[in-house]
Amino acid sequence: MKNLFIPIVFLLLLSCEKEIAINVPKSEMQYVVEASINNRFPFLNYVFISTSIDYFKPDLSLFGVKNAEVFITPGTIIGKDTFYNEANKIRLFSVDTISKFIPALDSILSPFTGVYMNPIQLIGNVNTAYKLDISIGNGATIISGKTYIPKVVNIDSIKYYIEPINGSNTNGKSFATFWFYDVYEQDNYKLAGNINSDSIIYGWGACRFYRTFDDEFFKNGAVTWSFFRSFNQGDTLNLYLSHIGRKEYIFWKSFEYAITNLGPFATPGNVSSNINGAIGSFTGYAVDYKQIIMK
Repeated sequence: MKNLFIPIVFLLLLSCEKEIAINVPKSEMQYVVEASINNRFPFLNYVFISTSIDYFKPDLSLFGVKNAEVFITPGTIIGKDTFYNEANKIRLFSVDTISKFIPALDSILSPFTGVYMNPIQLIGNVNTAYKLDISIGNGATIISGKTYIPKVVNIDSIKYYIEPINGSNTNGKSFATFWFYDVYEQDNYKLAGNINSDSIIYGWGACRFYRTFDDEFFKNGAVTWSFFRSFNQGDTLNLYLSHIGRKEYIFWKSFEYAITNLGPFATPGNVSSNINGAIGSFTGYAVDYKQIIMK
């Protein structure tokens, strides 16, 4: 790790710059995995494999790990046990390979590495468990994880209103509200939204905003969710409400906390991973989707 130089500016028109050497121990490289499977959008079933890097390393490339073997296997739940039949495992392939055979995707996906998909065979189902297996370097590194797609919690409706400007007849910004019904048991949610486009091709990372929350304060009843942010007239709002498991909820909450509160010096240990052999999450999403155009 190179020395970090911090300029110190003194007030009262006096200034000087002092070099302060901070010896930060080099962090050990770890694999990072974001794996997603859902019931509705095959192109959002993917595994992204990358590596952790030192914070001041010049190369901040987002390109991922090549030449991994990636499999997802659906499981059968019998009582309290889950059984995985290896004969049913589905192999995922690097998008820089498969996109060459799909002209509509080639220009979008071919520059990326480390993203593995199989939208033809891998179709998620609700109330189903899944197992992830990754092999890197001819089996030198083994990564695994398990998740579950629960039942869908539907978005009941979306409405919006346009606020007049200073009480005049001129229309200003739009404000949106949606409703859904929470069931009795403990439930955990991840809300994603996009504006003027959807994220079916580009992945969850293309969404404009996210919220991870549980039903601690509103179990078993109608839930009203109003956006504090405004939208422009004519915006197309795409909402993805995902019902997720508790382990997955804990991961995403810890991830959000690390991003918003701990800053870039946070260590990976601050994130509650549910992946074995790597940092990250394998998340099953029971997705409901609705769209509204705020004309």
